[in-house]
Amino acid sequence: MYRFKALKFMYSRLNSLMTTVQVVDMEEFDGIQLVCDFATLVATYAQGFMCVLEPVRNLHGREVRDPILQLACLDASLAIKPVFDRFQSVVITSGTLSPIDFYPKVLSFNPVVSRSLPMSIARQPIFPMVVSRGNDQGVISSRFEQRDDPSVIRNFGSLLIEMCRVVPDGMICFFTSYSYMEKLITTWHDNGVINKVLKRKVCLLNSSVYIFSLCSV
Repeated sequence: MYRFKALKFMYSRLNSLMTTVQVVDMEEFDGIQLVCDFATLVATYAQGFMCVLEPVRNLHGREVRDPILQLACLDASLAIKPVFDRFQSVVITSGTLSPIDFYPKVLSFNPVVSRSLPMSIARQPIFPMVVSRGNDQGVISSRFEQRDDPSVIRNFGSLLIEMCRVVPDGMICFFTSYSYMEKLITTWHDNGVINKVLKRKVCLLNSSVYIFSLCSV
């Protein structure tokens, strides 16, 4: 128990040490700073959290020993609790809250009003389309073996820009995972795709509000 409590103060003790010895170039100590930050988080959030170790990664069909240590939150009620504490009235709405009595148990709250409303759509809002080739006739695929291919990432970005030219309202992009979403957004930001999308949706469509939601499934 004493060792566990000591971890909680690693962040503050390291910063105090750095200040005492008057370290100027903090970048040289990024590694130990990261370790102390992680140790403090582990000791701070004891309930509802767990350390997950992935010793082997699968890269392009081959196993590579590249250990990854993560602190995972396993209790969704901990994430929503600050919202309930801060606001007197909270409205939770979604098209996928089913069964409706399941989520109050998971999030640890007692709903005052709970309603499930039928939905009817006058027109067909979904137009499914399979795109297998980009403008340069390069392959577009979300397969794990091809998703890191620069041409695939480039063609996905080009497809997004072209869709922005013809879609009059906002757009929602779904990705296969959070990590893949972060990688594509970073790459698109570097090569100007995000700026082009912003320009299309804001300037060409003369819209005062830009809606571009990136989600993960």
